[in-house]
Amino acid sequence: MTEELNNNTENISTPEPAATSHETTVPASDPVEPSGTKINPLLLALNIVMLIGILVLFILHFTGSGSKSSAFGALEKANTGAISVAFVNNDSILSNYDLVKKMRADLEAKGKRLEGEVAAKQQAFEKDAAYFQEQVKKKAISDQSAQEIYGQLQQNQQAIYQLRDRYAAELQQSEMDMNVALIDSVMNFLKRYNDKYKFDYILGFTKGGNILYANDTLDVTKDVIKELNIAYQEKHGGK
Repeated sequence: MTEELNNNTENISTPEPAATSHETTVPASDPVEPSGTKINPLLLALNIVMLIGILVLFILHFTGSGSKSSAFGALEKANTGAISVAFVNNDSILSNYDLVKKMRADLEAKGKRLEGEVAAKQQAFEKDAAYFQEQVKKKAISDQSAQEIYGQLQQNQQAIYQLRDRYAAELQQSEMDMNVALIDSVMNFLKRYNDKYKFDYILGFTKGGNILYANDTLDVTKDVIKELNIAYQEKHGGK
């Protein structure tokens, strides 16, 4: 299209001279430039306008009815300094959130209960083993009975080891479940909390974590903990 416009322009601006019997000579001081290298400023401006229009149509097509994409929104906010960020101190939540206190107390109680069961079985085993050794020293039982009792004691000891390992794995799983429940609770709360404040980001700050520095004016930990505990008390009635 540009070449056609250039050719048409040349045809309009440089009509062929009428036939004449005299030859026209060009002074040597003014060399003739090829017509193909000339740039028409008007055509260049029109081409630029057309290109911009195509780009606008392309953007509108892929962003949907002229609406701005999230990338454009983020760039605009970044350029104007309008992106809002807050953070909460994860360690403070772990120390002051009532749900965490309840979960930790339940986990510790379960750990003590399971540990008590293992300890009781271990004490009973040690008592039986001591009695067996006493009977062997006194030769109060036969060799065959001693072998049978000794084999049973070994089985009992192995069962205690297996029970201890099973309880340890159970406690570990309970702790993982507690962490998942805690994360879900905090994240779901922050979604509701942010309905009011409209932060773009709410970061989790942990000493020694990925965030090495945070401005204290962005810290909403106290307010978040307060609202978390209010919601927890309303739901569980202090239990």
